[in-house]
Amino acid sequence: MKVEEGVELSRFTTLGTGGPARALARPETLDKLQGALRYARERDLPVATVGLGSNLLVADEGFDGLVVKLAGELAQVEVQGELLVAGGGAPNAVCLHRARAAGLGGFEFACAIPGTTGGGVWMNAGAYGGDWAAILEQALVVDGDGARWRTPEELGLRYRHSELSHGQVVARVEFRLTPRPVDEIKATVADMQAQRKAAQPTNKRTYGSVFKNPEHELSAGRMLEACGLKGHRIGGAQISPRHANFIENSGGARTTDALALMAEARRRASEQFGVALQHEVELLGPIALPALAE
Repeated sequence: MKVEEGVELSRFTTLGTGGPARALARPETLDKLQGALRYARERDLPVATVGLGSNLLVADEGFDGLVVKLAGELAQVEVQGELLVAGGGAPNAVCLHRARAAGLGGFEFACAIPGTTGGGVWMNAGAYGGDWAAILEQALVVDGDGARWRTPEELGLRYRHSELSHGQVVARVEFRLTPRPVDEIKATVADMQAQRKAAQPTNKRTYGSVFKNPEHELSAGRMLEACGLKGHRIGGAQISPRHANFIENSGGARTTDALALMAEARRRASEQFGVALQHEVELLGPIALPALAE
């Protein structure tokens, strides 16, 4: 298994920040993935998976471990009856295209999620009332001990969460979909994409939604807007003037800039609404948000 050293992870994140990985592997088969995980275990390296980098914030110092980016057959998609079978590295956009061509509905909501199927399992991705838990049949999870298919229940899927941890790689995914006329699928997707374009900064470099929506009458975005944070800037990062639950790279941003904005957003939401916002974005490397003052 070929391993690259010192690869800048900013190349693989949609925000465009982050330092180097100690090692990077791009396995194209299940055997090569298992080989990469053995490589990490032999060297006592932590393992993290990177898909399209759309829900990822990497430390400026980088990640002192092995980063796995699935390729080849581990990023391919095929339809088997009413099952959509995809590699964990398959882009959601490709999966949606294959499902639509086959007249299979249920995956339309993923048009608003610019990631991969494996990343979707990792966080139980969702949008517009749908999520992975509702359509996932099973996922093949690989770690240093081998590979095992797991159901949504075994994965512990709930709102923007699974029980997976670094070192566990989603290699394949099976979605159970439902026959639906192609024209209806196209219309639903067009409506969702129009809603997304109208509300979110789709033409900016962001890492998607920053915080999970709290159990409150206001969404995270509305709450932060009420805190006066739209357009608030630190360094090269700013909270989107369009949607306050997005952070944009407005030029030369560093991860520390984005983290500082997240910390300020949490502080204001706590002081004004008594809510401790929980981040949705995955943090990789030696970074963490400071605890809120009691």
